[in-house]
Amino acid sequence: MLDGLKAFKSLFPTDDAFVEHVIQSIYFFESNIVQHQAEAIRKDIHNGTAIPVRYTSNGAFYIQRKVNKITPTFNSKGEAVKFTANDQNFVHHRETEIRVKFDKDGNYAPKQTIRDYTGHWVSGGASSTVVNYVIAHTWNKTDNPLYFSPLWNYCLIAYHCAYLTDKKDDSDPVIKRIKDLIKAISLELYHPNEIMKQTVITVEDMPTQEAMEEARQLIQEKNQEKKIHFVLKSERDRKNIDKEGSN
Repeated sequence: MLDGLKAFKSLFPTDDAFVEHVIQSIYFFESNIVQHQAEAIRKDIHNGTAIPVRYTSNGAFYIQRKVNKITPTFNSKGEAVKFTANDQNFVHHRETEIRVKFDKDGNYAPKQTIRDYTGHWVSGGASSTVVNYVIAHTWNKTDNPLYFSPLWNYCLIAYHCAYLTDKKDDSDPVIKRIKDLIKAISLELYHPNEIMKQTVITVEDMPTQEAMEEARQLIQEKNQEKKIHFVLKSERDRKNIDKEGSN
């Protein structure tokens, strides 16, 4: 069997070196802007504002009628997007009961969030300030409003490494190690349950203890050896987060 992962791994002397390369090919977001965005999301949820999610037809959503909840049926993603774009139409996520709206291209909300909070534009054609990186969700629960648009649940991964996070955990031991380490770094940097003021990450969502320990070590060393990279704010078209935070 021809396996491109084996060819990729063969470029490195050890699995440790391979994992280090992958992690250094990722950009995470600064904790302060993640905190600011989490506060904004909590406020929107409290006010009943529709929170973006990626459309799926798996029955994860409902429309509240007078006496019961019904599962909406749409002929296409476009029809679903158009329906929730109308402020008069209310669709809720079944598990969280949060009002939602379907993302128009499957990643528009994350792209817009990155631009709003860092000034960088991803996948924006000629106007892009970030190229050859993709937005990768850490926990693949994109139909859940608590996971799809929050900055704590995605990062930017270089194209040549991005496919690794889409592979099944059992395809190679190094895949689960990489995916668990990304989750562990996100947990250590952002503490999503704390900033979202509710239990978002459950025991079942947790990475291995080994990954948590490795993440702590990487974060402690980040200033000395730059083993974890962060998206720095662009001077172009960025929100003045620092000014907002001081008000």
